Order: sequence, then structure tokens, then C-alpha cells
Amino acid sequence: MKEENVIEVHDVYKKFRNYYDRSHNLKERMIHLNRNKKYDDNQVLRGISFDVRKGEAVGLIGRNGCGKSTTLKLLTKIIYPDQGNIEIKGRVSSLLELGAGFHPDLSGFENIYLNAAVFGLTRKEIDQRVDDIIRFSELKDYINNPIRTYSSGMYMKLAFSVAINVEADILLIDEILGVGDVSFQKKCFEKLVEIKDKGTTIVIVSHSTDQIERICDRSIWIEEGVIKMMGEPKDIHRFYLETMEQRRLARKELEKQELEEKKKAEEEKQNREERRKKKTEKSLGDIDEKLKQEFDKQEELRQSLEERIQDRENRKKAENFEMNRKIFEEVLNDKKIEIEYLNSVIRQKEHEKERVASAKDDEIMRLEDVILEKDAEINRLNKIIAQKDEQIKKLLEDLAN
Repeated sequence: MKEENVIEVHDVYKKFRNYYDRSHNLKERMIHLNRNKKYDDNQVLRGISFDVRKGEAVGLIGRNGCGKSTTLKLLTKIIYPDQGNIEIKGRVSSLLELGAGFHPDLSGFENIYLNAAVFGLTRKEIDQRVDDIIRFSELKDYINNPIRTYSSGMYMKLAFSVAINVEADILLIDEILGVGDVSFQKKCFEKLVEIKDKGTTIVIVSHSTDQIERICDRSIWIEEGVIKMMGEPKDIHRFYLETMEQRRLARKELEKQELEEKKKAEEEKQNREERRKKKTEKSLGDIDEKLKQEFDKQEELRQSLEERIQDRENRKKAENFEMNRKIFEEVLNDKKIEIEYLNSVIRQKEHEKERVASAKDDEIMRLEDVILEKDAEINRLNKIIAQKDEQIKKLLEDLAN
């Protein structure tokens, strides 16, 4: 390590494994003992390297998930890199998660000792700092109350006060400068400036570029696990904010295109539905007309048959054997009419079958529309994949440059 540096990060890689089928208890582990575990490797850091000089304040910026907090955890040795190495010279104090180690049933005073011990302070060192911690937290009237009775702001004040009073060579801070009310936030920031002036090295992760510009000498922009740029905060932040704005506009344009495509798809679907409805109405209208004709014909035949039967009954009383013979012939004719009636009924059933078949054709057309919509969704997803491929290609080109 160079003499002027207190932190050196050399070609560090870090990945996390995300399991799809994770067992949550011993029973599940035993049941699924021989099951092949499926997982994805999330490569968070992809070979980052940077140095931090003694007394320098460095800000880490970037989108959520780019690897900023992971970098701080590697520096505090909460986790370790998969590849590369990290060298640190001096005592490290970290403000990653305020209040880690607090017990809700203990008083604020008791939790000061508990939390300070987590940072590595001895009992004697805590005794020397406890009055400063209480004074800085502005919680003197509540210091003997249980932590569970504190508001979230009071809780964070006490936690920050303990952490900030640890005299360390290197201070690591992860998005915790928005502590308490406005006046307390200002006091916290002034305390950080004071610590920096005393020669403490500070590494800050924050989305507030204004805070970083006020306290940091240098900014490091991490993008997709690699260092995209580093240098003067104002210069880096200008490029960073411009890039974020371009991406926001690109996402907005993409959303606009998706909405237009969705609207167009809805209009096409509506047009197809109207065409299908008209076709169905026409088909059903033709079938209904045929059924009506058959019903009318059946009614005529039925009335004719009833009239003939009534006429035959009237003549049977007065006519002789010859008339009976003629009546027999008429009965035969009646049977023919009945047969024709039955044929008409059969034709009616056939028309009803045609109506059912037409309804089935309509359902087939609806399913085809659903398939077309799914194809459109697949095309949209392919466009998004192509855009992601372009972004990855651009990132690779940036890395190559």
C-alpha cells in the first residue's frame, strides 16, 4: 500500500446467489435434500479499483443496485470479495445501519454502552464519551427511558450520536445523513465537516449530490458494478445527472411507445370484435330467418292437418262405406303430411346444429385474437430485450474505452 493511502481496492469482484427454491426450515431441507437447487448469480461488482488518501472525503454515487452499499460492506469486512483484495490502514467506523445492536427494552443510557461496544470501544472509552454522546443526541430528558418508547427520530438521533463519537481513522457512511429534524441534520453535517478537518478519511454513499459536493473531495460513479467515472464531484455529478435524465426520458419515450402500441392493439382488437360481431349477427340472422320459415311452414301444416282431421270426423258420421274408403285414402294423405312435418322438424334440428357450429367458429376466432395479442406482447418483450442488449453493448464499449 502506498504511504499516502489508507484504502486501496484492487480489481474486486462480488456476486450474490439468488435461489429460486430455498428451504426455510429443517423439515423442508430434509424433504428436498436431493432436489437440484436452481439459482441465479447476481454479479454486483465487476472488478472495481480505487484508492482513498488519508484525510480525503470520497462520495460513491450511482443508481440503486449498482454496488455502492456492497462496496462499503466490503470495506468494513462485513462481507468479503470473491476476487481481488482490499487493503485498509487504520481504525474503521461505519454508519451503515443506525441502531444495529440496540435493545428495545433497555434504556437509552444502557444502549449507548451496548451500541458503542459493537463499534469496538472499551468500557473506559465509552465512559469518557458518554456525556458527549448524550449532549450531541439532545435526549438528556429521555436518556433513561426504554428505547421502545422513543420515536423513530429520537432513535436515529441516539444511534447517530453513538456512531459519530467513535474516534476512527476511517468513517464509512451509507445514506444516513437525513437523521432527525432539520436542525439536527445540520448539526450532523457540521460534525462530519469537523471530523474531516481533523484528518479522518470519509467515504459516503448518498443520492444527494449536493451533500457530496459540500463535503467530498472526489466522487466515484459506479454503474452496473463497474466504475464509470471518478474525479471532481461537480464534473462527475453533471455527467451522472445528465445520464440519469437521458435514461428517464428514454424510459418515458419507451412507456409512451408501449402505450401507443397498446392503444393501437386495443383499437385493432375492437375492430376485430366489431367485424366478428357483425359476421356473427349476419350468420345468426340467416339461421333465424330459416328457423322462422320452418316454424311458419310447420304451423301451416299443423293447421292443415287439424282441419283435415276435423273434416274427416264430420264426414264419418254421414258417409257410407265408399266414403270410408275415401277417408282411408285421405288418412294416407294425412300420413304423408305428417311425414313432411317430421322432415321439417329434422331440418329445424339441422339449422340449430348450424347455429351451434357458427357459435363455435366465433369462439375459434376469439381465441385467434388472443393468440395475436400474445404475439404482440412477445414482440414488445423482444424489443425490450433488444434495448437491454444495446445498453449492455454500450456498457461493454465504455469499459473497453
